[in-house]
Amino acid sequence: MRINKIQYWLTNVPTLAAAVSVGAFLLYWRTLAPTVLPGDSGELQFAAWGFWLAHPTGYPLYLVLGGIWQHVVQIGDPAFRLNLFSAFCSALTVGVSFLAFWNATHSRGASVIAALTLAVTPLFWSQATRAEVYALHSLFVALLALWGILWRNTAQKKYALAFALTFGLSLAHHRTTVLLLPAFAALFADKLFAQIFDARNLARRGLTYGALAAIPLLLYLYIPLRAGATPYATIDLSPAAPIVVFENSPRGWLAVILGSGFSGELGMDDATWRVLREFPNQLLAQLNVVGVLTALFGFAALLWQKKFAVAAFVLFGCISFVLFNSVYHIGDIADYYTPIYFFAAFAISTGIGFVMQQLRAHPFTRNSSLTAIALLAFFTALPLQNLFNNFYTLNASTQYNTRTRWAEIFASDLPDDAILLSNDRDEMTPLYFLQLVEKQKQNWIGVFPKIAPGARYENVVSLVQRVAGSGRPIVAIKPLPALTLRYRVEELENGLWRVNPVTPGAPKFPSEAVLGDAVRVRGYSLLAGEPIPGKRITLAIQYEPLKKLSRNVTTSVQFFFGDDKAAQGNDHVPGENEYPSSKWRVGETIQDQFDIELPPNLKAGKYKILLRMYEPSSGEEVGELTEIGLLQIGD
Repeated sequence: MRINKIQYWLTNVPTLAAAVSVGAFLLYWRTLAPTVLPGDSGELQFAAWGFWLAHPTGYPLYLVLGGIWQHVVQIGDPAFRLNLFSAFCSALTVGVSFLAFWNATHSRGASVIAALTLAVTPLFWSQATRAEVYALHSLFVALLALWGILWRNTAQKKYALAFALTFGLSLAHHRTTVLLLPAFAALFADKLFAQIFDARNLARRGLTYGALAAIPLLLYLYIPLRAGATPYATIDLSPAAPIVVFENSPRGWLAVILGSGFSGELGMDDATWRVLREFPNQLLAQLNVVGVLTALFGFAALLWQKKFAVAAFVLFGCISFVLFNSVYHIGDIADYYTPIYFFAAFAISTGIGFVMQQLRAHPFTRNSSLTAIALLAFFTALPLQNLFNNFYTLNASTQYNTRTRWAEIFASDLPDDAILLSNDRDEMTPLYFLQLVEKQKQNWIGVFPKIAPGARYENVVSLVQRVAGSGRPIVAIKPLPALTLRYRVEELENGLWRVNPVTPGAPKFPSEAVLGDAVRVRGYSLLAGEPIPGKRITLAIQYEPLKKLSRNVTTSVQFFFGDDKAAQGNDHVPGENEYPSSKWRVGETIQDQFDIELPPNLKAGKYKILLRMYEPSSGEEVGELTEIGLLQIGD
């Protein structure tokens, strides 16, 4: 009797679905990030808590569900709870994926292995351990696949209705849901073609399903309804000059919903081909060689069995996301690959399932379960390899560094009305969480480039000029070399830097040198060190652009004694990516700095200082190597 019960539970499909979900959830909980995180995770952790706005495209469904979860689930701090929400969604995805795979293959063992393989792919696993929108998106992808396969197998109306509603909910969450349309069009094509001659019935059903899919899009009304209640929609920097982060108007709502601010990131260029060439390596990193080969075999097995619609479903599901990701150039584009690995796991299940089917049909193995068990044991290496290889890398349970860093900043003796500055939005979102959720240092203001649209927010240099009018003290939370081009910067404790929004003083040694017709050299100063052979000095050279520079130049300073070159500073791009020469404004003062190691064998005397500006890839110069003054070295 006991053996029969065990056998029942090991072969019962709902039990297996629950088992893989619970197993995945326990893994994700064990490796879950424990508190507030940087970047989008930090933003979502406070935006969901207050049912406020997040970055485009808004993610209204996620913010509503995540906010409810944070307030209902009383475990850890609110940041941890939203991390846990991702673990929950990802674990459900694993269980639903098992059901989708089983309904396609009718092989329990193949479906379990494929679902667990998906569960421990590094990308999917990493999204399960932090607050992010992709875990919920993966759940919708799996649900849509399940409803689609069930409808294809049975043509029952309830599955079509579930598919339409789920598609609408998914679209109200993440816009890349539309990339699934080619895959599902291929899956449903032959079934729909059979009904094409019943045009009246087809049109009626189309209206019904279309309306059901459209209703969830009303969730986007969340954007205008919550815009006025969002405390950071407008930052009261000063009464006369607030920073409008979210414009509370129909134009502003549409900008969030449509994600129009990211439209400039779309394009086909050299990066497109680089991404396409790199994709096979990404696939190998996620599934390893055996997993990729099994997925390819599974796709071939679908073609061999003449399951062309299902094969096209897998193929188009992968291709749509690969092509889109290759033309969408955003920083976190790697996360957009997750649905591809769902389709790859689907192919893995069909590959293993096909082999199992052949074993059951072959005369030599028809009545033997040992061969099937050995095969499944071999393929169990797919999830186990990723589990053991990536556990320590993906274990986020000790990630307290973000909270620790902000505790250090809070402990610093900064004014209550300080403006905190970074060149990276991801570093600043935890401050908002600590202010809005935990009510710490609520008078501080955190800013970063592109916090709002417009040239005044384009980079840290223009941003300092924008916020300087408030009269508040400005503190950079890390060294920002670009600021030294325009402003006086003073090092404080705990890695903080006070930014004085005034241009550097007049150079000690004036110069009238001009490079070409583009840049006038105002002069230079010795900032640090003594000009003695064998010593290190820091030289500051001030420029004044005479016209707009179209290229980002590298600057080089060299010392000559007569006609002989004696020393050279560190060639570099002044302002680096923050404020390169193409962003300099005509007539402004730019102060560039060079560290120079003076050779110990230099003779005492006056050395000529020569300056060069050039575009590194082509070598094209702004003017020629030009003398800008003299420096006495030695006695």
